[in-house]
Amino acid sequence: MVEDIIANLQQQAAEEATQKAFCDEELSTNQKKKEKKEGKLEKVDARIEKAEAGIAKLSGQIATLSTELAEIKSAVKVATDLRHAENASYRTAETDFSESQEACAQALEVLREYYEGAGASFAQVDQAAKRDASGIIGLLEVAESDFAKMLADARTTENAAVDDFKKLTADSKLSTATKSAEQKGKESEVKSLKTALANSSEDSEGISTELDAVLQYLAELKPQCETKVPSYAEIKAKRQQEIEGLKDALEILSE
Repeated sequence: MVEDIIANLQQQAAEEATQKAFCDEELSTNQKKKEKKEGKLEKVDARIEKAEAGIAKLSGQIATLSTELAEIKSAVKVATDLRHAENASYRTAETDFSESQEACAQALEVLREYYEGAGASFAQVDQAAKRDASGIIGLLEVAESDFAKMLADARTTENAAVDDFKKLTADSKLSTATKSAEQKGKESEVKSLKTALANSSEDSEGISTELDAVLQYLAELKPQCETKVPSYAEIKAKRQQEIEGLKDALEILSE
């Protein structure tokens, strides 16, 4: 009977030792798996956060570029419409000033030919007529000069406006090309980030599923492997004492 008790205790000790070894191995292995997957998940989530932030930033920059391109296009249209209106006004003014100058020149030519061709007869014209002729010629000369100056000023203003418009259109074309290229580049970056985000999200989902499985297994191990009071070492020591005591008793009984 004592031998049966000893054998039973030894069997229990062996089973508990086996269970203890199993628990130590499984808990250690799966705790490492848990920590490793949590580390991976943290890195993947960081990539997701970085990608989302990058997409948000680039999207804002793309929106700004789109607004700037629209403003450039609008400004060029306004400038083009204004240039057409200014050019139309200039052409009208140029025609008026040129025709007026020509009319004055023709009138002066007629008057000068008349008075100069009159020869001796002109010398007999009274002083009042001379003064009137001189005054008319003077007025026509002033008018001709004024029209010539206005025509020159109009042409100078028109040439300056043409140069300014050419510069505006050239600058706008360069700015549009630069901003369009920048916009396309950022759109390409967004596309790449979205692809990376999709891949990272898929990785995150897979790792989370694996982590949940590890956590579930650890939860299942807990009831059978959690530290008991007394501890395994204390139980082992006590059982060993019982076994040694029973062995001593068995030796006494055998004598």
